[in-house]
This record gives sequence, structure tokens and C-alpha cells, in this order.
Amino acid sequence: MPSTSTHTPITERPDVVALLDKVPLTPAENSASKRVCCVTGTTGMVGSHVARRLLRAGHTVHAPVRSLDDEKVGFLRAMPGADERLKLFEVTDLLDAGAYDEAIAGCEVVLHVASPFFMVGSQRQIQEKLLDPAVAGTENILASCSRTPTVKRVVLTGTCLTAAADYSPSLDNPDWTVTEEDWDETTSPTEFPYVHSKVLQEKRAEEIEAGQSQWELVSLLIGGTFGPMCFTRATGVNAMFLKYVRMGLFFPACPPMGFPMHDVRDAALMHSLAMISPNAKGRYLVPQRLVRFYAFCNVLKSDPRTKWKLLPLVEMPKFFFKWLFTKLAPLLGIDSSLPERTWGRTVNFDLAKINADFDLEGQGHEPIHIRESMVDMDLSFQKFRVSNFSKSLDRYV
Repeated sequence: MPSTSTHTPITERPDVVALLDKVPLTPAENSASKRVCCVTGTTGMVGSHVARRLLRAGHTVHAPVRSLDDEKVGFLRAMPGADERLKLFEVTDLLDAGAYDEAIAGCEVVLHVASPFFMVGSQRQIQEKLLDPAVAGTENILASCSRTPTVKRVVLTGTCLTAAADYSPSLDNPDWTVTEEDWDETTSPTEFPYVHSKVLQEKRAEEIEAGQSQWELVSLLIGGTFGPMCFTRATGVNAMFLKYVRMGLFFPACPPMGFPMHDVRDAALMHSLAMISPNAKGRYLVPQRLVRFYAFCNVLKSDPRTKWKLLPLVEMPKFFFKWLFTKLAPLLGIDSSLPERTWGRTVNFDLAKINADFDLEGQGHEPIHIRESMVDMDLSFQKFRVSNFSKSLDRYV
């Protein structure tokens, strides 16, 4: 049952809430019938924003979590509407069959946001901490959905990299555009294994959907998400990256590489619309764009309130030091193939399907610029007194 906090945490302070709730509810969200839904991964960056938005929209949220300790989930209990419409369920592990049955019971929609993240390690670690949980965890969640007759839709959080993880074609074709019909075939358990795990996860989910008729699958292919955090721990690869930038990782010159990015508050909106849109079906590339690291770092100069010391002065020429960053990447928790795949390259995403099926124009949606995402994320770091030296990736321990 939901619990009531005896005090308001800093995450619900008015100045923080102004950052967290910057994307207003759309007409479709305000008019939609209220649903009971289960959101996995609510103690993570994306999942916490999804839960918050669904609570703001009036839905009832079931949140399976590893611990009910207030230190871990107090920020969830304090979210708007949580006292009446948030139910926390203590669960064990995605690999435990049936562990999520109770949390999913009575739900119409399951939003499976939780996903293992592990980029650098031995072949055994990659298999045990990444590949096995990605596939078997999804199988277990979908089995629980199939055992729950009320479930009619499953929203799976994927990554745009399952459509394209190597941007080499852009060298010969700068107008190259990725669509939902594309599948990346360049990854493996030893080559960009994180993306490989997401390809395996998404394809297995589609196989399971095809074998039943109770629920339908909607897959959201998101990019790197940045913006203010709902929690004060500053964990996750996105928080790690901002810490690196603040500590001068790319000073004095930045490599000409990057990856697709967008705002986490926009990602939460796409999850909310995926849950309620009557036409939602299949895969969707969400609004995003490839952002070079130099632009990512440089936007922190755009607001006098941000805290930075050693941001890059220039972007390196394309021919310069790619081999060095390839060697250094694993030390930073980044896949060693990322420089080769993104160095000096670009990509376009076809957003026609999501614009049409989610009626984004009709909802008045205007994506938050990465500049605002980074400034707001830095401000949340300041408000939560986040240390650049705090732990980011607990799974690596």
C-alpha cells in the first residue's frame, strides 16, 4: 500500500518541481481515461520521470522496486498524487520467474522501462550482467503480463541504436535517414554488447507478442536522456557523463563524436502517449537528434547559473586522435567501438510515424532543446549537492 511521507523531500521543493514538471500535460493526457499501470525501473532516470508524469496525469501507478526503504524510494512516495495512486511492491530480480506478478496484477498497461546497463567487462560479465537479464528479464515480465488478463498493452523502452548503431553510411550519404523498419546488424556479444542486448530484447518481445492475442506491444526507441533528476543520488550513465564533463574530461579539445540525445521529460511524455494513444502499435523512433560532445559541453556556457570549470575550447579535427579515444573509452565505462561508429558522423531519424500516431503537432509538442536539458540537469546537480566524485554505476561493482 502507498505510504505517506512525514516531510517533503528536496525533490518536491517548488524550484525543483518547476524543473521536473516543465513539460505540461497535453490535451490527450488530460482527456484520457485513467488507467492502472505498472512501471518498471522507477528508481532510474527514465522510469522515475515516467512514473511522475503518469501520476500527474491522474493514473494509478504500480512500481516494483528492490527496496521499500525510504532512502531508496522516498522521492517516489512524495510525488504528486502518490499518496492516493502510487503502490510500491518489493520484488527480487527480473530473472526470478513470477517476481512481478503481484505488481502487474490488475494493471491494464505495463511500461517496461527497466533494463540492464553494462558496457565494459569480461565476456562472462557481459553474459551474466547484460545479455541474460535483458532477454530472460523481458521474458519473465511478458509472462507475467500474459498471466494477468487485465493487461492489454505493453510499452517497451528500447533504444534508437537497435535501428542503427553504426553511422558509417553518413560518410557517403549525409542525408541518410533511419526508420522504424531498420535493424542494426553490426553488434554482437563482443562488439557493442549493450546495443546487442537491446536488439535481442526487442526481437524476443516481438516474438512473444506474435504468439498471443491478449496484449499488444509498443516499443519506444529512445536516445541518450538528459535533464533534471527526480532523485538525489545522481546515478546512471547520463549522470556519469555530466560529472565527466564538469571535471574537464574534454578540456581543452573535444573529439568529433557524439550520440543521439533528447530530454528525459520529453521521453516521459512519449511513454505517456504510447500508453493512451489508440493508434499506437509497433516500433517508434522518438524525437531526438545526434549531438556532438562539443555541442553537449558548450551548452553549459549558455547560462550563468551552471557550474563548470574546464569545458573544451575547440572540437578536434576528424583525423585527430581517434585511436587514443578508442583506447581510453573502456576506462571511462564507454564501449570501445563508439569512436569508430560516431567519429565525425551524423544521422537523421524519420519521425513521421510517431508524429502521426501520437498526434504530436495536435498536442502542441515542442521538444526541449539539449541546451535546456543540460542546464536543467546541472541545476538539479547543484540543488541536490551532487559531488562529481560520487558513484554513478553501481552495477559495475
